[in-house]
Amino acid sequence: MVSGKYCFTLAASLLASLCISGCNTMGPVQRQASDVESDSPVKEQKQRMGVRTLNTPLPKQAYDSKGVKIAYVPQPNPYTHKPRSVKPEARSAFVAASSMFQQGNLKGARAKFREMTEKYPSLSGPWVKLGAIAEKEEKYEEAVKHYRKATSVNRNNVNAYIALGLVQRRRGEFGAAQASYSEALEVWRDFPEAHLNLAILYDLYVNQPEQAQKHYEAYYFLAGNKGKKVHKWLVEVKRRTGIERSFIDNPPKEFVVVEVEKPGDAGAADTASVQAKSAQ
Repeated sequence: MVSGKYCFTLAASLLASLCISGCNTMGPVQRQASDVESDSPVKEQKQRMGVRTLNTPLPKQAYDSKGVKIAYVPQPNPYTHKPRSVKPEARSAFVAASSMFQQGNLKGARAKFREMTEKYPSLSGPWVKLGAIAEKEEKYEEAVKHYRKATSVNRNNVNAYIALGLVQRRRGEFGAAQASYSEALEVWRDFPEAHLNLAILYDLYVNQPEQAQKHYEAYYFLAGNKGKKVHKWLVEVKRRTGIERSFIDNPPKEFVVVEVEKPGDAGAADTASVQAKSAQ
């Protein structure tokens, strides 16, 4: 149960673009990777190179002394929670350059963002945008450099880590992509998109379904159990692992969770717990 105050979408983390501490124009995550799925031991071994077994922290559902769920309050996004102060002229320059980028004027946008990196060296947003421009031009090595620069300018720019990981994954650098997503979670342990991208990496690219299951579940939990597509992926990967227990939500052994209706609210259900007589 995630607190209703929590906004899990990537759009929330992009609010920082208004203060130009960094942003990126990332579309919805796609799980289309049939062309890189393992089809031989040699190929699978190559894909696993650089990918380590990491004990990445997962959110945990807590219970009170009566076995009732305690609403999970995620860690706030440090990138948007305490945004850096930005001068009005820097804000205007960023908006103007972003408009050029959206209109397809990559040359003009690149010149404006480069000018901003010199004039406002403490801002990471222009570097992220330069990375996005390089991606558009399929200059992936250059994009990696720009995203890395963004994270060095502002370590809290979690969007830059995701953008970096996506480029690395596209280049077949799966170990590097894993590291980038993990770095994002070091900065913000409850970053839904970092969990989702890790899950996709483990699932489709390096054939580690158990690790994928953990992070699909983490994303689904942080998303308030919403998202039919991700739920479908979670169910599918569970079939392969055979693991039915939750990595996130494990009630105390002495309690059994049952569903009961709220008084005066017909049809609505609330989760309560009752003590099991024969609990072991």
